[in-house]
Amino acid sequence: MAMKVITSLPIALAEEILAKAGIQLVQAPLWTEKALIEYGADADAAIVGANEPYTPKVIGALSKCKILSRMGIGYNNINVEEATRQGIPVAVVLDASVHEVSDHALAFLLAFSRKLFPLAQVIRKGSWKPASNDIINARGRIFRLNQQVLGVVGVGRIGSRVCLKARAFGLRVLGYDPYLSREDLQRVGAEKVEFEPLLQEADFISLHAPLTSETKKLFGAKEFKKMKPTAVIINTARGPIIDEPALYQALREGVIAGAGLDVTEPEPPRPDDPLLNLEQVLITGHSAYFSESSNLELQQKSAEAVLLALKGEWPPFLVNPEVKEQRNCRIP
Repeated sequence: MAMKVITSLPIALAEEILAKAGIQLVQAPLWTEKALIEYGADADAAIVGANEPYTPKVIGALSKCKILSRMGIGYNNINVEEATRQGIPVAVVLDASVHEVSDHALAFLLAFSRKLFPLAQVIRKGSWKPASNDIINARGRIFRLNQQVLGVVGVGRIGSRVCLKARAFGLRVLGYDPYLSREDLQRVGAEKVEFEPLLQEADFISLHAPLTSETKKLFGAKEFKKMKPTAVIINTARGPIIDEPALYQALREGVIAGAGLDVTEPEPPRPDDPLLNLEQVLITGHSAYFSESSNLELQQKSAEAVLLALKGEWPPFLVNPEVKEQRNCRIP
């Protein structure tokens, strides 16, 4: 009987890679605990998307599963503690979307800097007329990019790439990352600063930190009040890093000027989420990671992690490497 791998994702390349090894990939709507338990009870592995709820209840039911292979870098939808307790390694793909996410963050920055969306909306409404001030009003205040400051929170693989690209545009770059040295940040063109000076000085703040107990709701009402009223916050990391009700209030009251959100909490946002009604908010539906190239690389590397695990070998990037030392580890 063929080994079985479950996924919610339409990933033809991964299916082809696994099929060559005689492994069946089963795609199913795995959006609830019930569905995951139903399809995962006899699964040998899972390729995990961004939103399936791999809760302790689900993981406890995966009696045959040898690996959870996340097709991406973030894993906050997987209860890693329970996976470790059950002896299941959790693999991630660290580097497939570095270019895409950093480009997306800069795209947000440029769109807000040059007021692209309000200007485009004015044109669509037919308000570009000789006697009208609508274009002038839509432009508002625009500042030279090379006279502005970008604050980067989390200067890892993606954050460091954002720093380098922003420097090419002439921005001054401030970096906040308590785990990196001043020299580390200097190598990517950023000045190492503490959190409060970054809040106070940055015209744009781009988030690239992982979601942890330290970063959850890192940006709330208190932090927004310390930012410039012309500042824009950009989040291509994880939605819960921002306290979204506090963000809505800050935008409504003019405490800050705008928000570019590729990620939200929850995902997708509720239809009645008030952020959806604010013109100074751009939401792009967790798409920053995507390009044709990154999609293929993510599929390939997540499938290869599964193949290694099912052969009794270790994938290169585990978020719970301590599982290797456990007697109940499912990779012999």
